[in-house]
Amino acid sequence: MSQHRWGLLVIILIALALRLTLLGEQSLWYDEGVTWLLSQKPPGELLRWTAADIQPPLYYLLIWETDALFGSREWALRFPSVIFGMLSVPLMYTLARRLFPAASPHHLTSPPLLAAGLMAISPVMVYYAQEARMYTLLVFEATLAGYLLLKLLHPKPSAFNTPSSAFLYVLTAAAALYTHYFAAFLLIAHGLYSLFILWQRGWPRQLFLQLLQIFGAIALLFAPWLWILLARLGDDPSYWPGALKLHEALRQVLITFTAGETVLEQTGFWIALGYLLLLILCTLYGRFNVSTSHASERSLPLGRLTPHASRFLLLWLCLPVMLILLLSFQSPKFNPRYTLLAWPAFALLVAAALAQLNVERSMLNVQRFTLHALPFTLFYALILAASGFSLYNWFTDPRFAKDDFQALAQFVRERSAPDETVLLSSGHMYPVWAYYYGWQGWTPLPRLERLDVNRVTDLSISIEMAQSLAGKGGVWLVSWQDEVIDPNGVIPFWLDRIGQRPDDAGDFQGVRLEHWRLDPDKIALLHESPIERPVLITTGSEDAPSSGSSKAPAESSMASSGYNFADQVELVGVTPLSDNDLALFWRPRRPLPADLLLTLRLTDRDGFHWDRAPFVGRPGAYLYPPSRWPAGQLVMTRQRLDWQIGTPPGLYWVEVGLGQPDTANAAAGFTGWDILDEQGRPQRRTGLIDAVNVSRLVRPIPGDSLPALAEKPLIDFSPIILLRQSNLSSRQAEPGDRLLLKLLWQAGQFNFDDISVGFDLIDAEGQSHRVGSSLTPSRQFNLPRWTANDLVLGQYWLDISPAAAPGPAKLQVHLVNVHGFFYDEVFPFDQVEILPTTRNFDPPVSTDMSLEADFSSQVSLIGVDCRPVNTAGPTCRAAPGEEVILTLYWRAGTSIETNYTVFTHLLGPEETVIVNADHAPPKPTQGWVSGEIITDSVSFTLPETLPPGDYPIEVGLYNAADPDFTRLPLTTGETRIILPQPLQVE
Repeated sequence: MSQHRWGLLVIILIALALRLTLLGEQSLWYDEGVTWLLSQKPPGELLRWTAADIQPPLYYLLIWETDALFGSREWALRFPSVIFGMLSVPLMYTLARRLFPAASPHHLTSPPLLAAGLMAISPVMVYYAQEARMYTLLVFEATLAGYLLLKLLHPKPSAFNTPSSAFLYVLTAAAALYTHYFAAFLLIAHGLYSLFILWQRGWPRQLFLQLLQIFGAIALLFAPWLWILLARLGDDPSYWPGALKLHEALRQVLITFTAGETVLEQTGFWIALGYLLLLILCTLYGRFNVSTSHASERSLPLGRLTPHASRFLLLWLCLPVMLILLLSFQSPKFNPRYTLLAWPAFALLVAAALAQLNVERSMLNVQRFTLHALPFTLFYALILAASGFSLYNWFTDPRFAKDDFQALAQFVRERSAPDETVLLSSGHMYPVWAYYYGWQGWTPLPRLERLDVNRVTDLSISIEMAQSLAGKGGVWLVSWQDEVIDPNGVIPFWLDRIGQRPDDAGDFQGVRLEHWRLDPDKIALLHESPIERPVLITTGSEDAPSSGSSKAPAESSMASSGYNFADQVELVGVTPLSDNDLALFWRPRRPLPADLLLTLRLTDRDGFHWDRAPFVGRPGAYLYPPSRWPAGQLVMTRQRLDWQIGTPPGLYWVEVGLGQPDTANAAAGFTGWDILDEQGRPQRRTGLIDAVNVSRLVRPIPGDSLPALAEKPLIDFSPIILLRQSNLSSRQAEPGDRLLLKLLWQAGQFNFDDISVGFDLIDAEGQSHRVGSSLTPSRQFNLPRWTANDLVLGQYWLDISPAAAPGPAKLQVHLVNVHGFFYDEVFPFDQVEILPTTRNFDPPVSTDMSLEADFSSQVSLIGVDCRPVNTAGPTCRAAPGEEVILTLYWRAGTSIETNYTVFTHLLGPEETVIVNADHAPPKPTQGWVSGEIITDSVSFTLPETLPPGDYPIEVGLYNAADPDFTRLPLTTGETRIILPQPLQVE
């Protein structure tokens, strides 16, 4: 046997060994499960399935035939892919010999052997040769079709071009179309190349008629299936509409062609970049070699492509990839495997580049030989290293393993109790589940033959669940692609309502398993409303826009259901599932924007925030944006409540808002939507959900970032209590200001004393001022309920006395016990700088509107200025679209116990609110000092379409921390003041 044949045989054996290695070890994944399912169906049913699918039937018919021969084990289903992957190796060698006529087949590094070697060790070719799918068959057909077309168009002078070549090409091309629809793009490339050859040869009649017959025969063979293909165009429900990011798709294709499917994208990018750089380098070296060769060396280098071969390979590589990307552009369901039919052209171009560097040393001097050997060695090293690295990952690294349905099914089978069943989410995974688990004891939710992104699971799935769970004591939920079909977790929501999760149900590659034991007394909840607590908004006469109502508050009060955000969507209710899991229920009134933002804060009636950070993000799952929510249908989203470490048990509030990104207001980041009343009048921009329960102290869990604690406690009152951390909202304050103090306490070993705390400020003159107190160290969570070493967070308002002297001041805490043995221990723990006061007690000399509106003797509105922002025109006049600034002058009265929010509404006909400019005053109202003048400015923009006329402005205050948003009444009993001068719109 000749040397090159021995080399080819070794390459084939290497290819076979790599493709057989661990062939049946990994689990089938979903696509392979579909292959198995179709292999079990009668041919007629198989054809019906594929006619409704996105893949034609040839490969499945082949597996249907081989199933009787090899069986249905994992290796048997994948073995046909191994066969076609191995046959592609000698076929690639044969094709390369035709493309490189000057190459010596006896050279071990000639282009044919290089091309065969690349096919043998290519990570992507090995990967898909070990998958029960059609891709290696498609690559084999593409390679064979390319070889036959070249044989037809460029017959060797000594060979006779028999009709069998044309016949085989027709059969191969038609088979490729029946294997994968994207083979049509390869045939377009073949057709363009054939037209170029016809044009170059002057349109010879015989060749033209032959090619016309060939491509006509291909079309005729595919005609019975063509109408099915046309019906499927644009009708693929397995992905969302959108636009493909072409640069990302091209990068993925290049990474797959060079490094395969089993490297991380960042690593694959550098491998692909190395390929590109070395290809460019090899091309430059090849040109340099030709241009500097002696006259006796002018024969075609063994790796140099003929012009015809270059055009053929570039068309084969570029045109199918480009057309596939264009087809996917408006429906961005794309995977690099769709372009594998172009991979042989890529490998042949790489072989050509390598062969250009492979010159005999006798033809060159030492310097030129070194210049060629360096890139040749680098390229070989890159190819071998990249292939070895990727294949090592494939055979050993579980991160790149197929979805492990096999281990999961075995886990469930071994641990499932007799009274338990299995639910599948999404239900379309049932083929691979049935392969491993059998056909009994499970229910697909929803029942789908194939993935349909439009069949999103809604709350009515509870009816099917009730039927499946009747008489059951437990359930296992297998989830795969549930982020598409059940993105908001509707099925787990229902299971959480009727059962408890006993333990972690294991960790499996690519597929998730959860386990519930069911409460038989709660199964009936599946037939009831999912909303445990409807949102009811109570409004009374104090909230009415008109202050002249004669009805008593009890008579005029009413309850409306749900927070209506800008007449776009309603928040109709909530269901707490656990301390940190809250289900929100929305009902869209109309199509919503995709960029809708949810704002959420965890607070209490004292105004303290107990979340780690404000939440601002998309409501619900990323793959189910609000733009896909059906109008009029109840939609559930689940929101994690991220409590601070040390939050004590008790009842809290959740403050909810909706809005859209606001690029014009970078500080806010978004524009909040108004909450409307039943008459469509804006009331506020956030809604409060009260009585959200935290059942136990929030303790650190594994992975939590613990607060930075000093090695030595700030206060060591062992063995009763220790202070581990102090955090002030500001280190500077003026007399009369209010500071937020957060203290992190730690329980001692004998924390039996029911202590209270008091806070004093010792100013620069040594005077002591009581600035705050609490009956317990943290809310209603008294010390004896703590467990030793517990970390408990306490929050307190410190009201700096107006009499505090400027300068450095100390904070000290009293730990007081009045039950049993009395003590009052005092400990200094922090410092604050008291600034000279800048408070203003002088009213403005003049205002546009002078007033004396007394709100319950706590605060008075004494004047208002109303001016357009950008013009110096008359007061309280503006044009549509113009910005208006309203300046309110308040005078503080008696001590204010509540932090109020100011509402300023521009009213239209029938007192409907046209502009809502609710806002917090410049400083919290609880920090206002009697007699102090507060200058409060707020700006708003008039609608562009606002008709000319006079528009009243109403002003008042309300408690935003109260779920009923109670207004502060005037001494006359009214809850607002209408400014004496309306805004004139001209």
